Amino acid sequence: MSKKSSILLIFSLLLFSSIASATPEQQNTIDSLLSLLKKSTQNDSTRVERLRLVSSIYQATNLKTAEFYARQAVAMADSINASQPLCRALSQLGSVYAWERRTTESLNTYFKELEKAQSISWAYGIQDAYMGIGYVYELESDWGKALDYTLKGLPYIEKTTESFDLAFAYNHAGSQYLGLGNSSMALEFLQKAAGIFEHLGFDDQLGDCNINLAKAYSAKKLYDSAEYHFHNAVNIFTRLEEPYQIADTYQNEGDMFVQRGLFNKARDSYQKTIVNYNKDDVAEADYALAVLGLGVVALSERKYQEASRIFHQEFAKINAANIMEPQLKYLNYMAKVDSALGNFKEAFLHMQAYSRLYDNYYDQAKDKATQRMMVEMELQSKEKENEQLKKQYDLQQRQITIFAVAGMALFIAGVLLALLYNQKNSALNAIKEMQKETEAKNNELAVINAVKDKLISMIAHDVRSPLTSLQNILYATREKIINESEFTKLSQVLDNDIRHLISMLDNTLLWAREQIHALKVNKVNFNLHTLAEDVTSLYHQSLLDKEIEIQNNIPTDAEVYSDKEIIHTVLRNMVSNAIKFTQRGKCIVLSSKKQNGELLVSVKDEGAGISPVILEKIRKKEFVSTRGTNKEKGTGLGLLFSEDLLSKLNEKLLIDTVPGEGTVITFSIQLSESLAS
Repeated sequence: MSKKSSILLIFSLLLFSSIASATPEQQNTIDSLLSLLKKSTQNDSTRVERLRLVSSIYQATNLKTAEFYARQAVAMADSINASQPLCRALSQLGSVYAWERRTTESLNTYFKELEKAQSISWAYGIQDAYMGIGYVYELESDWGKALDYTLKGLPYIEKTTESFDLAFAYNHAGSQYLGLGNSSMALEFLQKAAGIFEHLGFDDQLGDCNINLAKAYSAKKLYDSAEYHFHNAVNIFTRLEEPYQIADTYQNEGDMFVQRGLFNKARDSYQKTIVNYNKDDVAEADYALAVLGLGVVALSERKYQEASRIFHQEFAKINAANIMEPQLKYLNYMAKVDSALGNFKEAFLHMQAYSRLYDNYYDQAKDKATQRMMVEMELQSKEKENEQLKKQYDLQQRQITIFAVAGMALFIAGVLLALLYNQKNSALNAIKEMQKETEAKNNELAVINAVKDKLISMIAHDVRSPLTSLQNILYATREKIINESEFTKLSQVLDNDIRHLISMLDNTLLWAREQIHALKVNKVNFNLHTLAEDVTSLYHQSLLDKEIEIQNNIPTDAEVYSDKEIIHTVLRNMVSNAIKFTQRGKCIVLSSKKQNGELLVSVKDEGAGISPVILEKIRKKEFVSTRGTNKEKGTGLGLLFSEDLLSKLNEKLLIDTVPGEGTVITFSIQLSESLAS
């Protein structure tokens, strides 16, 4: 299943569950189960199963009610310590959460099912949990993890006689391989699934499988086979009288024809999509996507007026549905068509909207990925604890065995007793060595992973923003939206952004290296005044831009004994921060004074100062990033990194600030022996 299809499937399920009502047959079943629950108040496995069944029926019509009964089933199964019923109830609750698109809660619930099923060695529960976890990752288009968990569940399913479960697993594996771009493996699994569904007579699932087969053949450029399977799917859904599925099939077929440049065929498929949607109570967003397909055809045929009318008319509907991916796609199309029509201002506004939406989408995806990672880390931690407990249990069992043998063998000679004793000690030592090695490797991996996560979190947005600005400026220049004078002004802003980006990358990479590897300190004698001059020269353009005066009052004979590279980095961060937060036309002063055998170096600015809240975060060593007086960006690394580097030299850093008046940052440096005396 493609990413687009996954999004639309969930949206459609949510819409259906919010507007549909139970069929008379379903309502009779619900009434019967609720009556039995009311008559029998005994908490047992039968009551848990009835609650689960009520939830599963409500899932298609009322998700909130389905969640309520699933939660009751989980709580009751847990209270009576019924392991298999608890696994089934957790599976139902995880499914409801997935339909509600609460993927973090769904993932956490399926992992609980997996843990419980593994603790009782219940194969069905294990495979069900693995398939559920894979399905949740598939909804989030994390195809690699989705496939990993599906393949973990396959061996358990293949050992059972449940052919439908096996076909279901093969279909998901094929869809996930398709998401990863491996069309050959996708075909292998999808063909297996289609054969089983056809043999069992599950036509609905066979129709969906034919759509995925068509996509796989299209990816391999075997278009005749792709069209064959699209037509198969249409025939199946026509026989089942399911217009929504027919429309979805034609929609996918139209997308394939657009990719091939067969616009007449694409138009025909999209029109058939619209006709079939008119037969069903379909969501506005789904209908709009079909009409937007006609807009893509019109754009490809250079019918710009028609394309513009369709895009601007239908875009509001997918925007109202808050479906991210199609919004990004059609904002790009709208920019292209407005540009072709000479509406450069509107085109530029669409590009800006695209940039904002992409940033929002990226941030949401990152937050969800972090939440999923935390759930997995918690499970891994539990697995490690269980493994440790198992080792301890095995060790205890081994000790008991050794003592039993020793007790039974008291009549044997002392040589045999000594041999058994030595064997016991060897086993204990081997286990301890294994534990030490495992702990060392885990610590090393934890450090590397922590650094990686911090680096990604810090640089992802700051790297992307200047590049997005550069792309927009280049586009506006190429399309002659801006003139040469405007380009010159914008290029100055972009130059500042890129200079900030280079400085940020230097700091970040040096910090990461310092975090992973022990920093080697190389102390030498050097002139601090000269080094300060080198640092201020780096910011010559920034000082001119903001009309800031900088005074180097450090004595010309100030000789110090320290690591020159570290002091250069620290002083560079201090000066950069001072420029960033100093108003236009103000002054920055670099000075030093001797005190107790060391040199105290100060960087004083007349800037905005640091608020108590931000100062408290800095003291707690939290990453803090704020904008400067000209909206300059920061990474949040400067002060934290500088203090960390100075600590390697056994030096200190002090901050004296008054909000609204300015800041003085002071750090100590060891004097050279000649000056100290």
